[in-house]
Amino acid sequence: MYNLVSKLKNNKSIWPYFFEFLTVLLSVYLAFLITEWRENHKEKQETKLAIERLNQEIFQNYKVMISFKKDVAKRLEKMQVVEEIIEPQYSFNDYIGVFNGFRYTNFNDASWKRASDAKTGNLMPIEYIEGVHALYSNNYYLTHHNLGINKLMYSDYIFDKKKCKYAYNIAELYVWQQATWSIENTCDYTRFIQEYRNDFETLLQQDSAAHAYFTRRDTLSKEQWKKLRSQEFNHINSFTKSDNRQKVFAKIRSLKTIAKTR
Repeated sequence: MYNLVSKLKNNKSIWPYFFEFLTVLLSVYLAFLITEWRENHKEKQETKLAIERLNQEIFQNYKVMISFKKDVAKRLEKMQVVEEIIEPQYSFNDYIGVFNGFRYTNFNDASWKRASDAKTGNLMPIEYIEGVHALYSNNYYLTHHNLGINKLMYSDYIFDKKKCKYAYNIAELYVWQQATWSIENTCDYTRFIQEYRNDFETLLQQDSAAHAYFTRRDTLSKEQWKKLRSQEFNHINSFTKSDNRQKVFAKIRSLKTIAKTR
Protein backbone atom coordinates (compact mmCIF):
# COMPACT_ATOMS: atom_id res chain seq x y z
CA MET A 1 0.00 0.00 0.00
CA TYR A 2 2.85 2.36 0.90
CA ASN A 3 4.56 1.57 -2.41
CA LEU A 4 1.33 2.35 -4.33
CA VAL A 5 0.99 5.75 -2.64
CA SER A 6 4.65 6.48 -3.34
CA LYS A 7 4.22 5.67 -7.02
CA LEU A 8 1.14 7.96 -7.22
CA LYS A 9 3.12 10.78 -5.63
CA ASN A 10 6.00 10.29 -8.04
CA ASN A 11 3.67 10.00 -11.06
CA LYS A 12 2.38 13.57 -11.12
CA SER A 13 0.49 13.08 -14.41
CA ILE A 14 -2.17 10.96 -12.63
CA TRP A 15 -3.22 13.58 -10.07
CA PRO A 16 -5.06 15.94 -12.45
CA TYR A 17 -7.24 13.04 -13.61
CA PHE A 18 -7.86 12.01 -10.05
CA PHE A 19 -8.97 15.49 -9.04
CA GLU A 20 -11.10 15.78 -12.16
CA PHE A 21 -12.79 12.49 -11.34
CA LEU A 22 -13.36 13.62 -7.75
CA THR A 23 -14.85 16.90 -8.96
CA VAL A 24 -17.26 15.15 -11.31
CA LEU A 25 -18.27 12.70 -8.59
CA LEU A 26 -18.88 15.51 -6.13
CA SER A 27 -20.87 17.48 -8.72
CA VAL A 28 -23.11 14.51 -9.45
CA TYR A 29 -23.66 13.93 -5.73
CA LEU A 30 -24.53 17.59 -5.11
CA ALA A 31 -26.88 17.60 -8.11
CA PHE A 32 -28.60 14.53 -6.69
CA LEU A 33 -28.99 16.22 -3.28
CA ILE A 34 -30.38 19.39 -4.85
CA THR A 35 -32.87 17.40 -6.97
CA GLU A 36 -33.99 15.40 -3.93
CA TRP A 37 -34.39 18.61 -1.91
CA ARG A 38 -36.47 20.17 -4.68
CA GLU A 39 -38.71 17.11 -4.91
CA ASN A 40 -39.21 17.03 -1.14
CA HIS A 41 -39.93 20.76 -1.11
CA LYS A 42 -42.42 20.35 -3.98
CA GLU A 43 -44.17 17.47 -2.21
CA LYS A 44 -44.40 19.46 1.01
CA GLN A 45 -45.90 22.43 -0.82
CA GLU A 46 -48.39 20.23 -2.67
CA THR A 47 -49.36 18.48 0.58
CA LYS A 48 -49.78 21.82 2.35
CA LEU A 49 -52.00 23.10 -0.46
CA ALA A 50 -54.02 19.87 -0.48
CA ILE A 51 -54.63 20.16 3.28
CA GLU A 52 -55.71 23.79 2.90
CA ARG A 53 -58.20 22.85 0.19
CA LEU A 54 -59.43 19.90 2.21
CA ASN A 55 -59.92 22.09 5.29
CA GLN A 56 -61.92 24.56 3.21
CA GLU A 57 -64.14 21.73 2.01
CA ILE A 58 -64.53 20.37 5.54
CA PHE A 59 -65.53 23.82 6.76
CA GLN A 60 -68.15 24.14 4.01
CA ASN A 61 -69.54 20.73 4.97
CA TYR A 62 -69.53 21.83 8.61
CA LYS A 63 -71.79 24.74 7.73
CA VAL A 64 -74.07 22.42 5.75
CA MET A 65 -74.23 20.03 8.71
CA ILE A 66 -75.12 22.83 11.15
CA SER A 67 -77.93 24.01 8.89
CA PHE A 68 -79.07 20.44 8.27
CA LYS A 69 -79.20 19.66 11.98
CA LYS A 70 -81.33 22.70 12.82
CA ASP A 71 -83.64 22.23 9.87
CA VAL A 72 -84.31 18.54 10.43
CA ALA A 73 -85.20 19.09 14.10
CA LYS A 74 -87.76 21.73 13.09
CA ARG A 75 -89.18 19.55 10.34
CA LEU A 76 -89.50 16.57 12.63
CA GLU A 77 -91.53 18.69 15.03
CA LYS A 78 -93.75 19.88 12.18
CA MET A 79 -94.33 16.33 11.02
CA GLN A 80 -95.73 15.48 14.43
CA VAL A 81 -98.28 18.26 14.01
CA VAL A 82 -99.15 17.32 10.43
CA GLU A 83 -99.71 13.73 11.51
CA GLU A 84 -102.64 14.81 13.65
CA ILE A 85 -104.55 16.15 10.62
CA ILE A 86 -104.07 13.09 8.41
CA GLU A 87 -107.44 11.44 7.76
CA PRO A 88 -107.86 7.83 6.58
CA GLN A 89 -109.91 8.86 3.51
CA TYR A 90 -106.94 10.76 2.05
CA SER A 91 -103.89 9.26 0.45
CA PHE A 92 -100.32 10.35 1.06
CA ASN A 93 -100.42 12.05 -2.34
CA ASP A 94 -103.32 14.27 -1.25
CA TYR A 95 -101.32 16.03 1.42
CA ILE A 96 -97.89 15.77 -0.17
CA GLY A 97 -97.84 19.57 -0.25
CA VAL A 98 -97.53 19.74 3.54
CA PHE A 99 -95.01 16.93 3.71
CA ASN A 100 -91.77 18.82 4.09
CA GLY A 101 -90.12 16.71 6.71
CA PHE A 102 -87.48 14.84 4.81
CA ARG A 103 -84.38 16.90 4.08
CA TYR A 104 -82.04 16.10 1.22
CA THR A 105 -78.46 17.18 1.67
CA ASN A 106 -75.26 17.00 -0.31
CA PHE A 107 -71.70 17.26 0.93
CA ASN A 108 -68.71 18.32 -1.13
CA ASP A 109 -66.06 15.64 -1.51
CA ALA A 110 -63.94 16.70 -4.52
CA SER A 111 -60.90 17.66 -2.42
CA TRP A 112 -61.21 14.50 -0.36
CA LYS A 113 -61.28 12.32 -3.48
CA ARG A 114 -58.21 14.06 -4.88
CA ALA A 115 -56.35 13.61 -1.60
CA SER A 116 -57.38 9.95 -1.41
CA ASP A 117 -56.21 9.16 -4.92
CA ALA A 118 -53.04 11.25 -5.01
CA LYS A 119 -49.64 10.73 -3.42
CA THR A 120 -50.20 13.79 -1.23
CA GLY A 121 -52.77 11.86 0.80
CA ASN A 122 -50.04 9.45 1.92
CA LEU A 123 -47.86 12.38 2.99
CA MET A 124 -50.48 13.89 5.30
CA PRO A 125 -50.24 13.22 9.07
CA ILE A 126 -51.84 9.87 9.87
CA GLU A 127 -53.97 11.27 12.73
CA TYR A 128 -55.27 14.02 10.46
CA ILE A 129 -56.17 11.75 7.56
CA GLU A 130 -57.92 9.26 9.87
CA GLY A 131 -60.04 12.06 11.32
CA VAL A 132 -60.95 13.32 7.85
CA HIS A 133 -61.83 9.79 6.72
CA ALA A 134 -64.25 9.44 9.65
CA LEU A 135 -66.00 12.72 8.75
CA TYR A 136 -66.47 11.79 5.11
CA SER A 137 -67.63 8.28 5.98
CA ASN A 138 -70.40 9.80 8.10
CA ASN A 139 -71.27 12.16 5.23
CA TYR A 140 -71.63 9.14 2.96
CA TYR A 141 -73.98 7.30 5.32
CA LEU A 142 -76.15 10.36 5.87
CA THR A 143 -76.36 11.11 2.15
CA HIS A 144 -77.21 7.53 1.16
CA HIS A 145 -79.80 7.42 3.89
CA ASN A 146 -81.82 9.52 1.44
CA LEU A 147 -82.25 6.57 -0.91
CA GLY A 148 -84.68 4.71 1.34
CA ILE A 149 -87.06 7.61 1.80
CA ASN A 150 -86.74 8.55 -1.87
CA LYS A 151 -87.91 5.07 -2.82
CA LEU A 152 -90.82 5.37 -0.40
CA MET A 153 -91.84 8.78 -1.71
CA TYR A 154 -92.21 7.38 -5.24
CA SER A 155 -93.79 4.08 -4.30
CA ASP A 156 -97.43 3.03 -4.57
CA TYR A 157 -97.84 3.63 -0.85
CA ILE A 158 -98.49 7.33 -1.35
CA PHE A 159 -101.56 6.60 -3.51
CA ASP A 160 -103.01 3.90 -1.28
CA LYS A 161 -105.47 5.33 1.26
CA LYS A 162 -104.98 2.35 3.57
CA LYS A 163 -101.21 2.45 3.55
CA CYS A 164 -100.47 6.15 3.18
CA LYS A 165 -100.41 6.95 6.89
CA TYR A 166 -97.96 4.14 7.52
CA ALA A 167 -95.83 5.55 4.72
CA TYR A 168 -95.94 8.91 6.45
CA ASN A 169 -94.96 7.39 9.78
CA ILE A 170 -92.11 5.47 8.16
CA ALA A 171 -90.94 8.71 6.60
CA GLU A 172 -91.17 10.24 10.05
CA LEU A 173 -88.82 7.59 11.40
CA TYR A 174 -86.38 8.34 8.62
CA VAL A 175 -86.38 12.00 9.58
CA TRP A 176 -85.88 11.05 13.21
CA GLN A 177 -82.84 9.02 12.16
CA GLN A 178 -81.54 12.01 10.22
CA ALA A 179 -81.94 14.20 13.28
CA THR A 180 -80.05 11.86 15.60
CA TRP A 181 -77.23 11.30 13.12
CA SER A 182 -76.88 15.03 12.50
CA ILE A 183 -76.28 15.62 16.23
CA GLU A 184 -73.43 13.08 16.24
CA ASN A 185 -71.96 14.28 12.96
CA THR A 186 -72.02 17.96 13.93
CA CYS A 187 -70.32 17.02 17.17
CA ASP A 188 -67.59 15.15 15.25
CA TYR A 189 -67.02 18.13 12.96
CA THR A 190 -66.76 20.51 15.91
CA ARG A 191 -64.23 18.30 17.67
CA PHE A 192 -62.16 17.96 14.51
CA ILE A 193 -62.02 21.73 14.08
CA GLN A 194 -61.12 22.10 17.74
CA GLU A 195 -58.19 19.74 17.26
CA TYR A 196 -56.90 21.67 14.24
CA ARG A 197 -58.06 25.08 15.40
CA ASN A 198 -55.16 27.05 13.90
CA ASP A 199 -55.94 25.76 10.42
CA PHE A 200 -59.59 26.83 10.68
CA GLU A 201 -59.21 30.15 12.50
CA THR A 202 -59.34 32.28 9.34
CA LEU A 203 -62.30 30.34 7.95
CA LEU A 204 -64.21 30.74 11.22
CA GLN A 205 -63.57 34.48 11.27
CA GLN A 206 -65.02 34.77 7.77
CA ASP A 207 -68.38 33.19 8.73
CA SER A 208 -70.13 34.71 11.72
CA ALA A 209 -72.85 32.04 12.03
CA ALA A 210 -70.43 29.09 11.99
CA HIS A 211 -68.04 30.98 14.26
CA ALA A 212 -70.82 31.65 16.80
CA TYR A 213 -71.94 28.01 16.73
CA PHE A 214 -68.38 26.76 17.18
CA THR A 215 -67.51 29.27 19.92
CA ARG A 216 -70.54 28.32 22.04
CA ARG A 217 -69.34 24.73 22.10
CA ASP A 218 -65.63 25.48 22.18
CA THR A 219 -65.90 27.10 25.60
CA LEU A 220 -67.80 24.19 27.15
CA SER A 221 -66.18 21.83 29.58
CA LYS A 222 -66.30 18.08 28.95
CA GLU A 223 -69.26 17.69 31.31
CA GLN A 224 -71.11 20.67 29.83
CA TRP A 225 -70.56 19.30 26.34
CA LYS A 226 -71.94 15.92 27.40
CA LYS A 227 -74.97 17.58 29.00
CA LEU A 228 -75.70 19.62 25.86
CA ARG A 229 -75.60 16.55 23.62
CA SER A 230 -77.85 14.70 26.03
CA GLN A 231 -80.37 17.55 25.91
CA GLU A 232 -80.33 17.56 22.11
CA PHE A 233 -80.89 13.81 21.96
CA ASN A 234 -83.69 14.00 24.52
CA HIS A 235 -85.38 16.72 22.48
CA ILE A 236 -85.28 14.60 19.33
CA ASN A 237 -86.26 11.38 21.09
CA SER A 238 -89.29 13.06 22.64
CA PHE A 239 -90.86 13.17 19.17
CA THR A 240 -90.79 9.39 18.82
CA LYS A 241 -92.77 8.67 21.98
CA SER A 242 -96.18 8.56 20.33
CA ASP A 243 -98.73 5.77 20.26
CA ASN A 244 -98.57 5.76 16.47
CA ARG A 245 -94.94 4.68 16.51
CA GLN A 246 -95.70 1.31 18.06
CA LYS A 247 -98.62 0.88 15.68
CA VAL A 248 -96.29 1.53 12.76
CA PHE A 249 -93.81 -1.06 13.96
CA ALA A 250 -96.60 -3.58 14.48
CA LYS A 251 -97.98 -2.93 11.00
CA ILE A 252 -94.54 -3.27 9.40
CA ARG A 253 -94.01 -6.59 11.16
CA SER A 254 -97.42 -7.86 10.01
CA LEU A 255 -96.77 -6.80 6.41
CA LYS A 256 -93.42 -8.61 6.46
CA THR A 257 -95.13 -11.74 7.84
CA ILE A 258 -97.76 -11.62 5.10
CA ALA A 259 -95.09 -11.15 2.43
CA LYS A 260 -93.15 -14.21 3.64
CA THR A 261 -96.23 -16.45 3.48
CA ARG A 262 -96.98 -15.51 -0.13
